Amino acid sequence: MKKLRLTKARQECFLKALAETGSVINAVRVAGTSRTRVYELRKIDPAFASAWDDAEAIAYDLLEEEARRRALEGVPQPLVSAGKLVRGDDGQPITIQRYSDSLLLALLKTHQRPRRNSISLPLPPPLSAADAVHAMAAITGGVAAGKVTPSEAAELSQLVETYVKAIEAHEFDQRLQEVEAKNNGKRS
Repeated sequence: MKKLRLTKARQECFLKALAETGSVINAVRVAGTSRTRVYELRKIDPAFASAWDDAEAIAYDLLEEEARRRALEGVPQPLVSAGKLVRGDDGQPITIQRYSDSLLLALLKTHQRPRRNSISLPLPPPLSAADAVHAMAAITGGVAAGKVTPSEAAELSQLVETYVKAIEAHEFDQRLQEVEAKNNGKRS
């Protein structure tokens, strides 16, 4: 089949079919054109590229709506027992609603709020182990003000605790070196 020129009418037909199906292959078939032509036009025509993105967004919304329906409302499926279709008294197959937990989980994952990568909470500069008290007070205040979540506060508290341990280890090492220097001076 010879593919015809991608006129405005064919572009609109392609975009409508893309919005309905989400499939470029089906949309080019409906529009009577080729994948190569629509992809070439997408590269050179920003308005067409934007309309394409809009059509894909519409198609995605339709797919999401169907996934939500299947997950929450279920899909009727025939009841089968011992490999045979179970029929009612009227001779018609008995159907039951099947719900999809995996679709529901997938929907939840796609709509999960993004985690914040960084926390903006001013803490006093930790110069000594005694400064940890002020840092912990700032973290507690941040939770109370809603600036950080309790789990984020727990992570920050661990960071402060680790820093305090590092300061204490450094101070211990300095005291140990001083004691050793005194002991070495007495032996001479």
